[in-house]
Amino acid sequence: MAIPKTQRCAFLLLTLLALQQGCRTSSIVPSPERASETDKTKNSSKEAAETKTQSTDVKPEPPGKNPQASIPPRQIERLPESVVGVPERELASPKISYDTVLLGRASNASIYAGWEYRKNRQSQIVGFEFSNRGGNRILPEHYDIGKNLLFTRDFQFRFDDRARQDILLFISDWAPSRDKQFRLSDLMNTVMHFFPRNYLPAIRGSSARYVVTLPTGEQVEFDAKTREVLGGVFSETSVDFNPDRTGRKFPGINYIGKGVVVRANARGKDPRIHNVATITTGTPAPDCEKGTACNQCQVPSQELWHQNGPIRFKFSTDQEFDRYLLARCGFGIPKDSHAIAGLPYQ
Repeated sequence: MAIPKTQRCAFLLLTLLALQQGCRTSSIVPSPERASETDKTKNSSKEAAETKTQSTDVKPEPPGKNPQASIPPRQIERLPESVVGVPERELASPKISYDTVLLGRASNASIYAGWEYRKNRQSQIVGFEFSNRGGNRILPEHYDIGKNLLFTRDFQFRFDDRARQDILLFISDWAPSRDKQFRLSDLMNTVMHFFPRNYLPAIRGSSARYVVTLPTGEQVEFDAKTREVLGGVFSETSVDFNPDRTGRKFPGINYIGKGVVVRANARGKDPRIHNVATITTGTPAPDCEKGTACNQCQVPSQELWHQNGPIRFKFSTDQEFDRYLLARCGFGIPKDSHAIAGLPYQ
């Protein structure tokens, strides 16, 4: 059957149009499920951005809405050296470490902490200290380093490695010699150990006073401005300015508590080396005379401290020291800690 020419041309034209439509690229309309997932992704990104903005842009509480506004500063801010804790080990390190750092706490509106504190490599508090720098009844002369006037009474509460073995108080009086020059050899030094050693020393402050807790749990109060002893189990006498250093008295800090104190004094050197120490239990009787026991005992320093290497107290536990006291001095450490001090502050 013959197909007319015009029909053949029309057929070819329609075929070409069909092929052109089949090769055309068209956009894909997402299915309802895919569209839902896309919306979720967009919403999640938007929420994450909002959350990040909220976490970084912290708005201050409006006046009257701060829940801590009525809480005393002591409860808001706690310093690590203000918390009474127990020794964390018996023995201090047998090696001397020079890795501690002495830092200062400046006074501000909420915390009156004008002392310095010592931290070790593990960021643990291992001591604190402060000084009476004169202008008061204990030390009338004023400290002025620019004029070489180094008048001070220094208090260093130390507890190396936070160990029971070496909890001590080191006190130094600075006063000039006849030629009005200050020399390390003129320092009047005192070392004191307190027993029982139930606590690591701690300190807290206010605008008026510092309160120091001793290892016995007993407390001592210092004037926050002058660092004079105000009360507690210490009594204090003034710094001795005798121009003759051989006649000068050692720091006038006396323990009047109910525990046991070991004390050694020395001029210009560490009192624990090649010296004599005095051990006293409780407060000496007012009528205690020389030559009588009065619960006092003097012993060579080598019986109490290692004389080579780190100068550590030889008795790392109170039980060991109690046995030594009973055999050497005829008295021991009081057994009832609460009878000594009661509960310490928290």
